[in-house]
Amino acid sequence: MEKSQALAYAVRLLARRALSRARLREKLLARFSEGEVEEVLDRLEALGYLDDRAFAETFVAGRKRYGPLKLRHLLRAQGVPEAVVAEVLREAEEGVLEAALRVLRRYPRRQDKAKAVRFLQGRGFPLPVALEAYRLVKEEESG
Repeated sequence: MEKSQALAYAVRLLARRALSRARLREKLLARFSEGEVEEVLDRLEALGYLDDRAFAETFVAGRKRYGPLKLRHLLRAQGVPEAVVAEVLREAEEGVLEAALRVLRRYPRRQDKAKAVRFLQGRGFPLPVALEAYRLVKEEESG
């Protein structure tokens, strides 16, 4: 009976929003025993309702204003395993410069190089990408 309650609760949580295995595990452990929680998590993975890779891909796709460094930090905070984080970010790194350009074009103080580059770094873009994005935006504005 407890296992079915744990499963129903987990499905309700997942219906509200996607969660990583680690985050769902934390929520379930607040109400149910460790053995029940592990059984429920394994069952949800087998059914395809719980997938850290799919969660990470969706998470990254919804946060295009952040660079790979910030995304790595946010995914790790959600409990996504490092191997999955590295794999998903490797796929997403192709558009890093374009994302930095998109973010910088909307930044009102982009005339000040130091502030613009610091802003991009704060959003998780590596320094070389931030500098290149600044250079390209300056070329666009002057040319």
